[in-house]
Amino acid sequence: MKLQRKLTAILSLFLTASFCTAAIIISMRINDYNHRLTENLSTQLIESKANEAGAWLAQRIRELHTISRTPTVVSMEDKALKSYVNQLSRDMDSYYGNEYGTFAVNRLDGIEYITESQTIDVSDRDYFREVLFSEAEYVISKPVNSKTDGSLITVACYPIFNNTSEKVGFVAAAISLKKLTELTSNLSFYNGISLIADSSGSIYTHVDESMPDSFIKNIIVHIPDNSDSGVIYQEVVEENTDYVVFYAPIPNSYGWFLCTAVNRSQLFRNTELLTNSLVGIGIVLLFVAISVSFFISNLATKRIRILSGAMQDVRQGNLETSISLNGNDELSDLAEDFNVMVVDIKKLMHKVYQQQKEERQRELQVLQSQINPHFLYNTLDTLQWKALEHGAHELSDLIVSLSSFFRISLSKGKEFITLEKELEHVKNYLVIQQFRYRDILEYNIDCDTELFKCSLPKILIQPLVENAIYHGIKPKLGNGAIRISVFEEDDILKIVVKDDGVGMNKEKLNQIKNNLDKHYTGNNYGLYNVSRRIFLNFGEDYGLDIDSEKNAGTTVTVRLPKMMEDTDV
Repeated sequence: MKLQRKLTAILSLFLTASFCTAAIIISMRINDYNHRLTENLSTQLIESKANEAGAWLAQRIRELHTISRTPTVVSMEDKALKSYVNQLSRDMDSYYGNEYGTFAVNRLDGIEYITESQTIDVSDRDYFREVLFSEAEYVISKPVNSKTDGSLITVACYPIFNNTSEKVGFVAAAISLKKLTELTSNLSFYNGISLIADSSGSIYTHVDESMPDSFIKNIIVHIPDNSDSGVIYQEVVEENTDYVVFYAPIPNSYGWFLCTAVNRSQLFRNTELLTNSLVGIGIVLLFVAISVSFFISNLATKRIRILSGAMQDVRQGNLETSISLNGNDELSDLAEDFNVMVVDIKKLMHKVYQQQKEERQRELQVLQSQINPHFLYNTLDTLQWKALEHGAHELSDLIVSLSSFFRISLSKGKEFITLEKELEHVKNYLVIQQFRYRDILEYNIDCDTELFKCSLPKILIQPLVENAIYHGIKPKLGNGAIRISVFEEDDILKIVVKDDGVGMNKEKLNQIKNNLDKHYTGNNYGLYNVSRRIFLNFGEDYGLDIDSEKNAGTTVTVRLPKMMEDTDV
């Protein structure tokens, strides 16, 4: 065999083995990465939809809370109550429509006022007995048939207390399952199917009649018992078809989960397409490599060394390399292809950089909650005027604080706001919380006015204050104080949130620190949210420092670069 054929055969075999090995390794890694990426993005989408349903429920509970504090309702005087309920029904029907539910006021004997001329007896209902004896803030029933029109509803109940804190009745909202179905039906997710249910088997949305009962039962049986576990997914087989079912707990509910079932082949279809494309590209590159090896075996001249030297330059990172070989033979063509390849690599690197930048922006957007400002402000304005109408000036002031709180939270879509606005935001939050915990909560904010024009990502301090209240002050069952101080140290803006609550032991403190370092959520989503946003905006050099001692309180220090209002990140 001639040397040319020997070199061609050896090079062909070597390149074939190399391409096959690389293709298998790359295919496995891409497949694994895309599976994890698809699962993470799917989890975030499902969780966002579950939070939307939870926010809608929270709105109804807030409405019930407001109605339960109305003086007319608290008095439970028959004639005034009928007139109030009649007006309430007209207002709520015109605002929501009967598709979204109705409101009513219930006496402790089970008589429910729906309109001025209509009452019904709900004393035989399970939710009536539950709200009668429960100490919970509110109660949400299992699905029941409405005594008004026979439609399937779930009932949210909020107790009414008189001036001596004695339970005198409760406000009820009949929530139509059509609204909950409407929230889930808008979830466009790989042609999947969605429903809201709990582990006891109760279903809170209308289910497509084409879905087999066995499939629905198979979905419900895998609902987690613990609603604090976050979004999880479970593989389910139905009629020889593999499904992936995502379970997302719905906030403000009693064990409700958004269950979304997706055909596994649909969920990972893009991964399979990418793998097939990679195989095709590998085959094409393999044929190109074999062809090139035939021509290389004929060349042993200076021109080869020139080409080899240029390739070494590119390998070392010099993408400005360009060669020119005279002639019309294969080596000249290879030189031109080499130049094109270098240009393509530069373009590809720029494209990858842009994609990473866009991914960073998308991740920042996912970490921020989405609120409809017009609906929110209109609702708060309505509540404020209602409060003033009934002489509830303290409640009106509270609503004004809440409105300002949300306006700063939105900030017209801006990611960065001034320190002055951030402190105003957290002050509004503390005013609201102090109204609720006025007997146990004190706070103090200390900041030099010269730092007010500093710029920082919005909503960094409030999650830390919220953690201090709910995990520090509230469990203390006594008076507690929160101290917020802001100061500059070596061009670093430091924000310290300190409470004198129950604190935590070293084991729990180390676990939280470890989760933040590895960007794990754990059970401290507020801390994770703040830490993650600081990392995405400023990198590893900035973040959170946490110090705590059991029964002595907790101190959280935020470290940020000092930037004035118009400074770019």
